Amino acid sequence: MEPKFDIKTLRTIHTLCTSGSVTHAAQILGVSPGTISYTINKARKATGSALFFRTRHGMKPDSLAQELSQTYQKIVHSLDIEQVLSSTDKQRFTVSCYTLIELLLSVQLMQQPAALPRIDFSAAMENDSDRVSKLRNREVDIDIGSRLPVDSSILQLKFFTSGISAIVRKDHPAIQQTFTLADWADHQHAIWSRGMHLISDNIEQTSRFNALFAARDVAVVASSTLNLVLLCAHSDLIILLPALVARKLQTLLPIAVLDVPPELDMQYECYLHYHHALADNPLFKEVVQAFQSVIADR
Repeated sequence: MEPKFDIKTLRTIHTLCTSGSVTHAAQILGVSPGTISYTINKARKATGSALFFRTRHGMKPDSLAQELSQTYQKIVHSLDIEQVLSSTDKQRFTVSCYTLIELLLSVQLMQQPAALPRIDFSAAMENDSDRVSKLRNREVDIDIGSRLPVDSSILQLKFFTSGISAIVRKDHPAIQQTFTLADWADHQHAIWSRGMHLISDNIEQTSRFNALFAARDVAVVASSTLNLVLLCAHSDLIILLPALVARKLQTLLPIAVLDVPPELDMQYECYLHYHHALADNPLFKEVVQAFQSVIADR
C-alpha cells in the first residue's frame, strides 16, 4: 500500500531535496534541524526507503524522494500552499490527554456558545520521552497530564490541583454516604495501569498512604481512565480519582463521589504542555482559556 503524507511532510522532503542540507532546510522552514530529521525518519519508516543519502556534497535524494518533491511542486502550482498551511495551523489543534479529560472537555466545550477551532484528540502516551518528542515536533499541540521533564522548546501551565475522592456506583449496596478505611480494606478495587502520581508534602502521610495503597485487593487493572470509571459505575468496585474531575463526572455517570479518610488524603497535579511557538497564537490562547474554564473548580 502506497504511503500517504501530509503537506508538511512533503514540503520538508522537497525543501531538503532543493537545499541539500538538514541545517539549511531547517532555516528555510523555520524549525529545528531535529524536526527535519524526525520528519524524514518517519517518512523513511513509512516508505521503507532511505529517501536521502549523506555525501561529501550534502544530502542527495533517491528516486522516491524526487518523486515526492515533484508531487509537492504540483500541489504548490495548483494551490496557494502557504495559505493552506497557515489556515490548517490556525484552525486545528491536536490535543493528547487522558480519556476522562477528553470526555469532560468534549462534552462541555460543545455546550459553549462561542465556536472554537477544531480540536483533534489523540490518545495519551505512556512514555514521557514520546510525549516530549510529539510536542517538540509539533505532532501534538497540547499535552495534558502529569508534569513532563524540562525541555527548552516546551512550556507548561498547571492545569489543576486536586485532592482525591473515592468513587463507587450510585446504588452501591454497602457504601453509602461515608467512606471509611474499613470500606477500603473490605472491598475490591479497580486501578489505572499508569497510576495517578499522587503526592503529599508530609513524608509520614506519604508512607501511610503507600502502605494502604499496596494493601488493596485489586480485581481489575484498566488501561483507560474512562473504562475505569465505567467499570466502577456498573460494579461494586472502588476507584480513586481527583475530586475535581470526579464531581464533574457525576452529571454524566451513575457514580457517587465520597470524601476519603485522613489516612488517604493525597494531592494530584495535572499540567498542560505546549510548544513555545504557540505562545503568541491568539486562537491557541482561546483554546487554553476554554479548557481552563471547563476544568475550573466552580
